[in-house]
Amino acid sequence: MIQIYAIMAHHLPDQLALLIDRLLPPDTQDRVVLHLDAGCDLWRHQRARFAAHPSGRLTLVSDPARVIWGHHSQIAAQQRLLREGLKQPFDYLHLISGADWPVRAPQQIAQDIGAFGPRRPIFAELWGETQTERMDDWWFERRKLRVPHMPRLNENIERAQIRASWAFSRWFRKAGLKRSAYAGQAWMKGSSWFSMPQDVAQVLLADYDRLLRSGRLACTQCADEHVAPSLFARSFADRLEADHRYIDWSAQGWHPKLLRAGDADAIRQSGAWFARKCDATVDDFFLRLPS
Repeated sequence: MIQIYAIMAHHLPDQLALLIDRLLPPDTQDRVVLHLDAGCDLWRHQRARFAAHPSGRLTLVSDPARVIWGHHSQIAAQQRLLREGLKQPFDYLHLISGADWPVRAPQQIAQDIGAFGPRRPIFAELWGETQTERMDDWWFERRKLRVPHMPRLNENIERAQIRASWAFSRWFRKAGLKRSAYAGQAWMKGSSWFSMPQDVAQVLLADYDRLLRSGRLACTQCADEHVAPSLFARSFADRLEADHRYIDWSAQGWHPKLLRAGDADAIRQSGAWFARKCDATVDDFFLRLPS
């Protein structure tokens, strides 16, 4: 089985280098496709370091997106990863971030997938038809306007952008207008990190191309949590399985909890393939987890 690890990264260069080495042992044919945020130091000053990985099995996306959290540029980054990954045949593609860490060896992941036989599941976590306003309303603050060195003014500008979003969305609905749904049905919500076979990756890339080209993703929130989950639920519902990611949302915030040594036992017992999210500059316990 040939697996592709499609990585989105923007910081932690030394941890990223260790991650890539872990994913590309010499006894596999697996590959890494790496997207470095066009606005980050990794892309500006360190991309040659990663492009020259000694395995010869790493492809660096040559036209990366400038990624903004909550903005559809996250889908643009995934689009570029998929396009590059699909240039060569593979069995499965795992979308992960540079802050993820594999807790099972590639051979073990391949065995887990192979146990499903010809069904070829999608491994993703879906949360249902929730927060559909992210895709159905208009959100003008996704690209925040900024005046250098004037934080208080920037706060007021952001509030004004949010109020303008609410007002325009109300007017839009009152006028009887609606933004397009997904395949005529409500948008689904799910995790941004998933694993899928090549045939599904091809369909998802076509969806990304269509939606980005049409402008439908402009002025949305966190579209990366809605587009792929909607495709999976509406077109491949009979092929869905658990995502095999260990992610702790107990902090109740916008982001998952940063994992520490106290989480090691739970990670080991979870059966997950990848743990998210890890930072070796805070706690490097995950580097010693057996795979």
